[in-house]
Amino acid sequence: IKNDKIAYVATEEELKDEWDRAVVPRIAWDIELDCKDNLLMPGFKNAHTHSPMTFLRSYADDMPLQDWLHQQVFPMEAKLTPEMIYEFTRLAVLEYLTSGITASFDMYVEPEANANANIDMGFRTVLCGTINDFKDSIPALEGFYQKYNQYHPLVRYQMGFHAEYTTSEALLRDVATLARQYQAPV
Repeated sequence: IKNDKIAYVATEEELKDEWDRAVVPRIAWDIELDCKDNLLMPGFKNAHTHSPMTFLRSYADDMPLQDWLHQQVFPMEAKLTPEMIYEFTRLAVLEYLTSGITASFDMYVEPEANANANIDMGFRTVLCGTINDFKDSIPALEGFYQKYNQYHPLVRYQMGFHAEYTTSEALLRDVATLARQYQAPV
């Protein structure tokens, strides 16, 4: 491993005490690890997460989506503080790491708490905007985009919206205009 990347994987033949230096020169790596016939690969990336929602796992999950959201999830989420979001995000990161996930694309409110939890865990994340008709605004989305793309090497921010069923067409058009301004994906 060189500079945090898998740079070279050698066969057992190449690692013999007497190898042909002309064919396979011995290189000093940052880390040399004998995986003993196990798999070595880059970490998984979770491309759709709502990390702080760990506290809602299996909560009323037998309901239709709109009922689940409006009767169960949104009322519970309204009780969350930034401190709770921070701690639930840390819990989620611990779960990700046990599954080989080393980065996430996280869509949740309170980007400050989410970003700090990921940074404190040494975990890479891309935060995604969650603007909708009842939370945040185009100026807030732009501010988050500017702030969190300069915040820390482990954190990036992409423009986004909660869902087509919570975001008006007019607001979606404003998000598209902002994305064009920054030449950024949504």
